[in-house]
Amino acid sequence: MATTESLTDGLPSLPPEDQNDAGDKLEKSVNQLNNLSIAIQTFKSRYDELQRHLDFIENAIDARTKELQLSGSHASPSAKETTEASVSQSDSGKTDSIPKPNPKAEEEGGEEEKVKEEGKEEDELLSLCKTMNSRGLRKYVLSRLSETASLREQVPVALKSAPKPSKLVFECIGRFFLQGSKAYTKDSPMIPARQVSVLVLEYYLLSGRVGNEEEVEASLKKEADSAAVAWRKRLIVEGGLSKASEIDARGLILFVAGFGIPGVFRDEDICNLVSVSNGREISDALRQSQLLLKRVSGMYLYVLYVIFNATIIVIA
Repeated sequence: MATTESLTDGLPSLPPEDQNDAGDKLEKSVNQLNNLSIAIQTFKSRYDELQRHLDFIENAIDARTKELQLSGSHASPSAKETTEASVSQSDSGKTDSIPKPNPKAEEEGGEEEKVKEEGKEEDELLSLCKTMNSRGLRKYVLSRLSETASLREQVPVALKSAPKPSKLVFECIGRFFLQGSKAYTKDSPMIPARQVSVLVLEYYLLSGRVGNEEEVEASLKKEADSAAVAWRKRLIVEGGLSKASEIDARGLILFVAGFGIPGVFRDEDICNLVSVSNGREISDALRQSQLLLKRVSGMYLYVLYVIFNATIIVIA
């Protein structure tokens, strides 16, 4: 009878197990998990950007809907006035017994109501900024675009109460700058939405908080730099910064004045943006940016001329 040894004599021997195999497999698994983690983080970042963009569009549509509703309501007063006139004529014989209203008292009452309403709105605005409610702030400004003078006084003050105004403003403006000029056709809801973003950037500079925060998150600074570069790239593709629309150029110069000027921006770019954006109208806001003033120091006098309203000042 053949023994076990004789049966296995003709078979090839198995290679000895390498003691490092287990370590190599473990290292490979760790590397795979690390790659997966990076991929998940990248996906999460892109998802958040998309969500903010969708929120921005949703708010723009809501604002346009409200405008259309208001325009519809303004079209009906004539019919209402006609009805009231006919009713007043039919009841003209009864008016003698009704005491006449006191115009002075009504005016005083109206003033009190107006003051109360303004106080309530200011409280709402402060609450939005204190709680870092970027979406609420955007809706607030969007619903009051006809009151820009009032907004210019109130919003900068309210932004001072925000724990992190730079983050609040960056989240508030959304990603509108990625949309090409073709997206802003007549009656497009994107037009008032873009206006809101540019106004908020201006109010941020007027708040005096630019550059005064103790610590701006590194991730926010990185996102802001990427946004500025992407914005500039789009304008170049569409014909160059010197041919950008006024609102587009104004938005970008306000953005870099508030969040910093990436190295890819040339002196010529800054000059073009100031020129095309009608910089004199926002010169008071631009003067609040030490980031911009340091950059234009020793640059073209034209930029200084525009920013300082025809007063050329040499910055040491």
